[in-house]
Amino acid sequence: MAVYYFFSKAGKVIAVEQSAAANWFNQGYQKEFEEVEAATPQAALKRFHDIRGEQDKNLWAFATGPIYFAAIALLVYLFFT
Repeated sequence: MAVYYFFSKAGKVIAVEQSAAANWFNQGYQKEFEEVEAATPQAALKRFHDIRGEQDKNLWAFATGPIYFAAIALLVYLFFT
């Protein structure tokens, strides 16, 4: 299995093997933080999208969790007072 780096440009993400990564900087692509070990570029992109999807879910959970907790606490307070 090879190590793949991810590069993005104008919303398009590509997976590139570690050995060919330097060529993409010259074409205006920006390197993403994630690096994945995978058998094919398609498998690497699938894993990249899974990682990014989990990050979005985590951000949503941390952003909305305190709001729901506060709303439940307010309802409990109003119900018992």
